[in-house]
Amino acid sequence: VIGSDTLTINLSRRFFGISSVENNTNTNTFIYGSGINMKFKKLILFSSLDFISGNYNSQIINFQDSLGIIPEFGREKHRYKIHASYKINKFFNSDFGFGKHFIGDGYRSILLSDNSYSYPYLKLSTSFGKIKYYNLYTTISDIQLSNQDRKKYKAIHFLDIEINKFIRVGVFEAVLWQDRDESYVRGFDLEYLNPIIFYRPVEFSKHSPDNVLMGSTFNINYYNTNLYGQLVLDDLNISRARDGDDGYTVENSNGFFQNKFGYQIGLKNKNKYFRALIEYNQVQPYTFAHKEPMQSYTHYNQALAHPLGANFKEFTSLVEFTVNKWNINLKFTSADVGLDSLNTHYGQNIFLSDFEAQIDGQQYSYGNFNGQGVKTRINSFKLEASYPIKWVDVFGSIFYIKKKSDLIDQTSLWYSIGLRTFPFSVFRDY
Repeated sequence: VIGSDTLTINLSRRFFGISSVENNTNTNTFIYGSGINMKFKKLILFSSLDFISGNYNSQIINFQDSLGIIPEFGREKHRYKIHASYKINKFFNSDFGFGKHFIGDGYRSILLSDNSYSYPYLKLSTSFGKIKYYNLYTTISDIQLSNQDRKKYKAIHFLDIEINKFIRVGVFEAVLWQDRDESYVRGFDLEYLNPIIFYRPVEFSKHSPDNVLMGSTFNINYYNTNLYGQLVLDDLNISRARDGDDGYTVENSNGFFQNKFGYQIGLKNKNKYFRALIEYNQVQPYTFAHKEPMQSYTHYNQALAHPLGANFKEFTSLVEFTVNKWNINLKFTSADVGLDSLNTHYGQNIFLSDFEAQIDGQQYSYGNFNGQGVKTRINSFKLEASYPIKWVDVFGSIFYIKKKSDLIDQTSLWYSIGLRTFPFSVFRDY
């Protein structure tokens, strides 16, 4: 650390190394790099650069084979983050760079998570008393065609209001559109730069096919305990939930495929030595997908919200405590997911058009329900213990995951030890 009255510079050594054993097979993964943080009176500059190497575990290899990416690194074996944050005055702050964001109070987010690869962004923050307002503009990419990197754009508004010292609520909206189609190059739509107008009226006025999401959050805080939740609405067509097309009976006229929504509810407790969390997430089939697959709520072959995409129910529990510098972390997740079989689309794969809804082979499909398709149970458990020695953490972990359905029955168990200066996980609990 180098400091003066007007400038503080912090240089960091970044290292993560892990050695794991699965079925008598040893794998070793290393991440190494450096970072710098420069803090002026009103300006903060940060950058970091990491490289990854080694022989990867089977989860990372499966990611590469199926998605063409390394988790958190994208297509390359290096990653970088950079941002410049400037405090304009006591009310306004600007931040731009290359990174990612998370909206919510829980383990997951069904609005915007840091699950995917980083992206270029501009973030404007406004704060007046108990009201905070954020504008986020980003450039993201569709890489489903392996030889192309097709641009799309995302604009987000998030309003956070502190009702009183116990209750906080938020309003979320996002719009996503592609840079070009077969007819013309659209680029960044300047109408979406308006920092206060709602996106849905703009989309309607433009007769636009863009992907618009709306949502809300809440957090009730009582001493060290928080009750929190989220709601996301992708599409909601109440009339079509009841009035089936010709040929549909009353029994199957519910579950219209464009009634796309999700919700989260959670409870957490935290003090100096202990942290616990329980959380439930549910997202209906076809949520986050779009008629135009390029406009799905995704980036670099990963979901921008929950990593399972859609058509799932998930329960998560976390317990973490500290004893004499030892940090013990236990995590359990259980998810029921409706996957696709060959040549079907039941709503979990958000990279496919939701207009290819599978039920009864109809374009405008009714009868959809959460978990339809190949019902798959995914259970995972992780136990980790770590201890700080000077500038590194020494850690050991056990990670177990099981995926079971009528088509698959996969079980993996890893024993690991390692050193780290920053948090990272080579395992995925989904």
